[in-house]
Amino acid sequence: MSVNTSIVVQYLFGRTHDWMLAFAEKLSDEELAWGPPGGAPTLGFHLWHSARWADLLQSRLPQMTPAMQERLASRGQIWDVEEVCAAWGIDGVALGENATGMGMADEIAAGLKLPAKEELLRYVGRAFDAAKEAAASVDDQQLDSACTDLYGRPSTLAAVLLGQVTHLSRHLGMMEALRGVHSGRGTATV
Repeated sequence: MSVNTSIVVQYLFGRTHDWMLAFAEKLSDEELAWGPPGGAPTLGFHLWHSARWADLLQSRLPQMTPAMQERLASRGQIWDVEEVCAAWGIDGVALGENATGMGMADEIAAGLKLPAKEELLRYVGRAFDAAKEAAASVDDQQLDSACTDLYGRPSTLAAVLLGQVTHLSRHLGMMEALRGVHSGRGTATV
């Protein structure tokens, strides 16, 4: 039996988004806003940051290769198009590179006031869905295509998509650990 590598990559990509969202749906507003003493980011920050990277990726994937330009219409970030930052009242906050939280000062990340769970999850779900939809356009022939990744480095589409899986997994692990410290139950499967 032959397995298309792109199907496996898309499955891992989508499944990791689904795991993170399912885990976050179990959290209370209090848990999402909780962070340990000492300036570490909150559970909600990790979720928001992961969604921001998904949103950035889905907006940039159409420009990564000529074939992707043919397959996907140009798309803006939901964050920008819907002016989410202003709606959440965090305009003017130094949100790091591409307003994703990357490189954000620890004290700002720890103190970032995100909206209530329902609104946060609405954005997270839309960003994850848009990223999954964009990733579904990458087939086996495109996986090895050279591109520039979200950090501005030479890469391939496979490395970009699997890099997102790895990135999400790291942040899901942080969320699990923080929940465990906060409530004693940290695993995503609980």
